[in-house]
Amino acid sequence: MLETLKHYFGFEAFRPGQEAVVSSVLAGRSAAAIFPTGSGKSLCYQVPALHLPHLTLVVSPLLALMQDQVAFLQSKGIAAASIDSTLARDEVNRIMQGVKSGEIKILMIAVERLKNEGFRSFLRGVAISLLVVDEAHCISEWGHNFRPDYLKLPQYQHEFNIPQALLLTATATPKVIEDMAYKFGIENSDVHCTGFYRPNLNLMVEGVSEKNKLAFLENWLFHKARFKPQFRNQVRDKKNRDNHIAATIIYVTLQQTAEQVAKHLNQAGFHASAYHAGLDSERRHILQTEFMAGHVEIMVATIAFGMGIDKSNI
Repeated sequence: MLETLKHYFGFEAFRPGQEAVVSSVLAGRSAAAIFPTGSGKSLCYQVPALHLPHLTLVVSPLLALMQDQVAFLQSKGIAAASIDSTLARDEVNRIMQGVKSGEIKILMIAVERLKNEGFRSFLRGVAISLLVVDEAHCISEWGHNFRPDYLKLPQYQHEFNIPQALLLTATATPKVIEDMAYKFGIENSDVHCTGFYRPNLNLMVEGVSEKNKLAFLENWLFHKARFKPQFRNQVRDKKNRDNHIAATIIYVTLQQTAEQVAKHLNQAGFHASAYHAGLDSERRHILQTEFMAGHVEIMVATIAFGMGIDKSNI
């Protein structure tokens, strides 16, 4: 394990919890890793995948996360690929051939891909060592982001004859963890939870009336940008918009609200875009890429955006 960790990833030692999870998987058991965001859950399947004889199949709910992970793995010389709605048919066929030949060790897909009978038929003919379920709290009806398609994953594990499963999430209550483990037959000793405290995060709450929300938000962003009040009129002049701030995500509950808030912030001189499930996949992909590159500084989004974003300066 440590040789693989150093050779491929350049680390001398595992972070807390990682080694226990990897050990469970390499011992032939199913496991669950409940670690805070940014603590290295992905490594818990990436290291075993290099030791297991067959394919590691990763199910993720987020296109952006899949693309980030595949790019990272490929940069380390690890044969990984994802199949998603942005790919042309020829590219999908090429990846499937790579999986069938054993060339590709890690394949990432969205859970919705498993609704396709043709794709399920393909997987039945592929030897798979490990099923990885990312954002695994989505399987529990007791969780905050339940997705009915996830309920079929234990059935798919049986259908594709996959001997082991690894569940990954950063957000799970004890009841959700129990539910996740039960559905996949994971023993308590193989459920590894490192806690949720993040010393590098500050959580602050400010009570604001509904009618004052946008004004408060705008002023707060100006403050964060260290932009002096006497220059605000210049910023609002469309010819002089240059109010740059660090990468920011503003979460809202409704698609319409996302559009309204983004519009307001742009009129105020910020560089903002709206992101929600009402946009087509190509537009969401473009926005995701621009945000990661720093061309979009503020993303006003529903929870369709953000989970698993590997960006250090938000």
